[in-house]
Amino acid sequence: MSFARARDYWFPVCFSSALRFDKGASVPFDLFDVPWVLFRGKSGDVGCVKDECCHRACPLSLGKVVDGRIQCPYHGWEYETSGECVKMPSCRFLKNVYSDSLRVIERDGMIFVWAGESDPEDFIGAGSANAGESWDEDVYEAGEEAGMFTPRDGFVTMAEVTADVKVDSNIVLERLLDITERARRVPVSVKNRQRTPYEKADATKLISKVLRIGYEPMPQSVVFKPSCVIASTIELRPKLGGAGGGKPMLVEQLHVCLPAKPGVTRVLFRMAFDFVPEGAQHAAGDTWNNLAMQVLQEELEDVRSGSLKSETASAAIDTFRIFKNGA
Repeated sequence: MSFARARDYWFPVCFSSALRFDKGASVPFDLFDVPWVLFRGKSGDVGCVKDECCHRACPLSLGKVVDGRIQCPYHGWEYETSGECVKMPSCRFLKNVYSDSLRVIERDGMIFVWAGESDPEDFIGAGSANAGESWDEDVYEAGEEAGMFTPRDGFVTMAEVTADVKVDSNIVLERLLDITERARRVPVSVKNRQRTPYEKADATKLISKVLRIGYEPMPQSVVFKPSCVIASTIELRPKLGGAGGGKPMLVEQLHVCLPAKPGVTRVLFRMAFDFVPEGAQHAAGDTWNNLAMQVLQEELEDVRSGSLKSETASAAIDTFRIFKNGA
């Protein structure tokens, strides 16, 4: 696939929950080896500008958001969500100074940017300008209703986490598809893993232990969504004599594998359950995010190890390979 065509997609780059308006947050990210930063304007709209001040190229993400403008920490230049510089306290003000910016859409609890040079005609499937070539338009119609990136009715989003891995995005995608399809990965025991911050919560360890001992994860469906998304449903099937009285539980997973830099991928991971009541995600502090990060880190360990060969035959993997080869 050509570099230009690979860019002509809406890329989900951040969870909306990570860009809190009341916190004045900004979120830096790389896409195709270009640094960008997200922030919210005064009305809550999202802007995406190049993470580089027009003055001395200082990363804007090192600064702060002031009254809906992102402020450079070096000399205080301020930028609107459009990329226009509207304040230059260090020198005489110059009109029509703009930072590069990307078009942004926020929906389904995620923030998408258009990285291509062509004009996106629609948001069908968050796919390319030629969405019909690679997306089932019956699944996702343009409009305000929930779309492909929203958990189904009856599922509660429990956690949304992000991690970077030093592996090319195409390799990450194919290995994650293979891992999910084959379900051969042996979970890594928490007690045998090197301690990291997300393992410190006792509740996380307890939940992890219960799920590992009582249930067998069985992939129910796996779908590849161009250009960098894997959506899967996992059934937690009770083992003989395990917890849950024989009733299966379902987990919906969403993996976004962003091509950040050559050899570097940013992975966004969302986890939703159908066996908890609405509001449960707020009942245990950071427990669910800790658990999701543990799951993601274990998956990424498998990706980094390269011990799993992508030889599985499946519709999802075939779709990805066709997309990757530009057929």
